[in-house]
Amino acid sequence: MSDTLQRIKARKDAAIATKQTAAERRAESIRRRAEAATPLFAALKDVEGELVKVSVLRQIWPEDFHDRDDKARALVEAHTGDAARPCGVRLHVPGGHKRFEVEELQDGTLSYVVARETLGARPHVASYTRQDQWLDAFYGAMAALLEI
Repeated sequence: MSDTLQRIKARKDAAIATKQTAAERRAESIRRRAEAATPLFAALKDVEGELVKVSVLRQIWPEDFHDRDDKARALVEAHTGDAARPCGVRLHVPGGHKRFEVEELQDGTLSYVVARETLGARPHVASYTRQDQWLDAFYGAMAALLEI
């Protein structure tokens, strides 16, 4: 094989190896983030059948709040991250949305993010390094929304 063909083959092999490594890193990141979000989903499951305050329902859905499910599960708009292994949740709250999500930083550490997204304004983002702080923020949000 000529020198040129060997160099082309070496570049092709390096590109394939890089893609495989990147895919493995992505899969590991998804696994770690989903695993870190497990307590959030357990807490959400614990409260999914609890009643939402009528005043909250009225603020979120003013036109048809009486036709909506009045349980906490109705506040869940979407799960964030990978569809098979979610790493967070986005909730309906008065005036917008609140997102609880696990993110991975460039250095590989996990960041626990709470983002309050209001309609038409910049989001307010809080980032925690400890999972218990993040879960406390979730508990506080649920305390304000639920009839407990």
